[in-house]
Amino acid sequence: MNRRPSLSESRRDPDCPDRWSVSSDGWGLGWSLYDWNGIRGYGHDGASVGQYAYLRVVPEAGVAIALLTNGGSARRLYDALFGELLGELAGVRMPEPFGPPARPPVVDVTPYFGTYRRAGVVITVSERAGTPHLTYAFVEGMAHFHPPLEMDVVPVSGTVFAARGDGSSVSEDWMPVVFATLRDGTPCAYMAMRAAPKVG
Repeated sequence: MNRRPSLSESRRDPDCPDRWSVSSDGWGLGWSLYDWNGIRGYGHDGASVGQYAYLRVVPEAGVAIALLTNGGSARRLYDALFGELLGELAGVRMPEPFGPPARPPVVDVTPYFGTYRRAGVVITVSERAGTPHLTYAFVEGMAHFHPPLEMDVVPVSGTVFAARGDGSSVSEDWMPVVFATLRDGTPCAYMAMRAAPKVG
């Protein structure tokens, strides 16, 4: 009789181009998969405007932690609380919070200029006052969620950029922006783990 793999043995279907929004290394069966310096785990996050949820499971240690919030600075609370609890209970050392290096690399951003669109969101990458700039706008049925976010972006690598959050209920601190290509060759921008194909 064939044994079904446990969640901790889940096959990694795709790698995560955006490894920072939920600190995920890959994705399998709906779970984000983690490798914390050899300690394997899985989890899932969820968010709406002003509400955030985090779940992390470390099967080998028998540890599961969930955090539900409805206030500001949720990501900072998650980093501090889960860093301490997972370290103490499971020996996990979580990655440092995402942000640009002290000396950002010099990157030609112009190939990424344009408009990217996914359901409910339009992302526009351009230049403003000589600085790479990104506008993240909610549209269609989500237009009432929040005013557009205006963010300058700082290179982290040739394809990864840090967008400065504005402290709103949608973003805080640095948000990763990852430019990649879909399997069909379409350029896209990943923000908050979601791919927005380039449309213009």
